[in-house]
Amino acid sequence: MKLEISKRARRHIEMRQAWWSKHRPAARGLFLDELAAAEWQLRTAPELGLIYVERNQRIIRRVLLPKTATHVYYSLDTNRDLVTVLAVWGAQRGRTPRL
Repeated sequence: MKLEISKRARRHIEMRQAWWSKHRPAARGLFLDELAAAEWQLRTAPELGLIYVERNQRIIRRVLLPKTATHVYYSLDTNRDLVTVLAVWGAQRGRTPRL
């Protein structure tokens, strides 16, 4: 399965990593390590993510990165063999990202 990361999700990743590096210096690489593991899961078993919402005839799923309390929101296009990461968002933020 191919994996594509949207521009918005890339910005989220950069911001989350910057925050993590600044506020968790003893575990600077934890977020990126956990994200890499999630990307592997999305490539190999994308159906495992929980269905979050259906919008415009597209199912949006999410997986939780438990150690960093981060959700990865994504869609799956089985016809194109493609997973698209739409957002990477702190679960504790109290609101959800624009999808």
